[in-house]
Amino acid sequence: MSSTTKPLQPMTNFYMMVAGKGMSDFGNFLNMIAFNLYVYILTGSALYLGFFMAIRLFGGFICGFLSGFLADKWNRKSLMIFSDFVRGLALLALVLTPQEWHIPLLALTSFILGGLGQVFNVALQASIPAIVGQERVIKANAVITALQSISMVGGTLTAGVLLGFVSYAFVFSLNALLFILSGFILILLSIETRERTSLDSSTEKKEGFLSQVTQIFQYVRLLPIMMTFLFIRLVDTFGSASHNVGMPVFAAQLDPQNPSIYLGSIWACWAVGNVLGASGSMKKLKNNSAKTSEYAFGYATFFMSLFFIFVFFWEHWYLILPIAVLAGIADGVSAICFNSRLQSEPDHIRGRIFGVASSIQTFGFGIGMIICSPLLEITTPFIVAGIMHGIPLIMCIWFIVFLGRYYKKTSQKMEQHF
Repeated sequence: MSSTTKPLQPMTNFYMMVAGKGMSDFGNFLNMIAFNLYVYILTGSALYLGFFMAIRLFGGFICGFLSGFLADKWNRKSLMIFSDFVRGLALLALVLTPQEWHIPLLALTSFILGGLGQVFNVALQASIPAIVGQERVIKANAVITALQSISMVGGTLTAGVLLGFVSYAFVFSLNALLFILSGFILILLSIETRERTSLDSSTEKKEGFLSQVTQIFQYVRLLPIMMTFLFIRLVDTFGSASHNVGMPVFAAQLDPQNPSIYLGSIWACWAVGNVLGASGSMKKLKNNSAKTSEYAFGYATFFMSLFFIFVFFWEHWYLILPIAVLAGIADGVSAICFNSRLQSEPDHIRGRIFGVASSIQTFGFGIGMIICSPLLEITTPFIVAGIMHGIPLIMCIWFIVFLGRYYKKTSQKMEQHF
């Protein structure tokens, strides 16, 4: 047996941890539907609904930078446990307080859910190589991506059915219970969230948060591939806002009487594609090389944008649903390659890189939502998706050409050197 091969135990712990995360993800997506509906019922205003959604995004954006700093300085397992318990307690507070307090509490809870969701995800993604070993990073990311997509579809579809029979308080309580259960699973697991080479941080120079953020941006600037990689992810999330916001509008156009059937079916097919993409990634991207992840990310992001544009082009379900599966495959591969590439960076800065990346993604999605919402008032979802996904389409072509030239130049330099 190779000395670099890890025993089965780390993967067993990983699967148990991801099972807990899957339960909290299911509750979180269930909660997102219930939360937005509850805000609208209390306020009767679409403006207030948008305001609370913006608070959640703002919490994620602010805590993205902070979470990266914390993930490199604090115990990552403790950060995940803290995030789970505080999110659970915030939802329980909402359930137990009088209804007249709910509007300000909803604003605070929105910020907490958005912010601590980022803290959990950054700490988790930065920990994956230490938990499973670099040789199993692709497999671990594939499992996480597949389970998250299943949780998303399961949570959103369940919300529509469940809210017809139970109260909002019950849904919030269920979500709180799942968060707390996930936290307890983490407490019980013996997992190492830092690689051995970075465990001793006592010799590191103590610097402030802003200095750390500045340093990580300087680090990224020295790596042209990393800088363009993050930029492509920014325009990718910008374009993705168009299909997230436009899908309910599109479903209502296809079937004004019962749009939820189309909406649920499209997202279910997307989830099937995500699972297929995750399975394919485990088989085809086993070596987890940075170069392979970069090229696969560029191609997958290109096809994801292309397929989502075509989803809105057709009118018949037998054309829309297969394209949604293809979009899901490309989306899953893109996410796996993105995370795997960032996880190849050194452990002592990996948290901050994921923190910057999470804030960039939140910023791109937020700007995309602001732009596509008014566009959907004046034109069709197909046109909006074509415009907004057209930007990452063009940028991905540029990115793939850039990668080819960069690696060709690097190869020529190495040949000259030797």
